[in-house]
Amino acid sequence: MKLFTRLFTLAIMFMPIIVLAHGAPRLKVEETIIIKAAPADVWNAIKNFDDIHSWHPAIESTKASGNENGATRTLTLGNGGTIEETLKKLDNEKMVMNYQITSMSNAGDIDDHGAPHEVPVVPVSKYKAWLSVKADAEGSKVSWKGKFFRAYHGHQNVPPKELDDNAAKSAISGIYKAGLENLKTQLEK
Repeated sequence: MKLFTRLFTLAIMFMPIIVLAHGAPRLKVEETIIIKAAPADVWNAIKNFDDIHSWHPAIESTKASGNENGATRTLTLGNGGTIEETLKKLDNEKMVMNYQITSMSNAGDIDDHGAPHEVPVVPVSKYKAWLSVKADAEGSKVSWKGKFFRAYHGHQNVPPKELDDNAAKSAISGIYKAGLENLKTQLEK
């Protein structure tokens, strides 16, 4: 019993160190929309990895190496920023796509406790996303889900607000909503 008590006490003492060493939590965002159109029509509008600029208003152009698993694309944003992504999985039968960001340009620098810190065009890191279409009583349910970390990996415990968890979640949620709402507008004309 004494051994258990000592081990338990040691574990409690080291818990704050373990928690702080773990770093930032993995964040998740999911946005969905109902579109009054057949699932096949909705899927046909979004399934081409090289064509997201045709339905997402923030993307000026897409340059891609193809539309099959392993394909890469470079997205050019309206502000000139770029995002490079890789298609991990495209399943036309299940109407689901999975991709990840491999790199992106910087939007500038901010002051990080007296030192400059780069801010990527989207304030996230290790980003993976899933885009899917399913039948719904009203037509189609489109879901866009992402898992990622905030962009800040500095040595301070408190990240600048431009790079904290809220900034990361807000940016991704805004990207998803803008794309899904524009897609709905295009398909329900």
